[in-house]
Amino acid sequence: MTGKEVVNWKALKALGIPYCRAQIWRLMAAGKFPRAFKLGDFRNSPPVWWRSEVIEWLEERAKTTLPSAASG
Repeated sequence: MTGKEVVNWKALKALGIPYCRAQIWRLMAAGKFPRAFKLGDFRNSPPVWWRSEVIEWLEERAKTTLPSAASG
């Protein structure tokens, strides 16, 4: 992998992100999730994300998890 791969909705789920599409859009609007972009010029082109940005977001979320929740 080159670090410049893109992920789509299915790949987000495969990476372990449990949120529905509406929640992802809300997080993006609030600046709390990486911004999506479209590969095509047409209106219904599906959104994609840079895989590296999504991985960074996951790692950042893991750091901000409450320590007591991790220990059970």
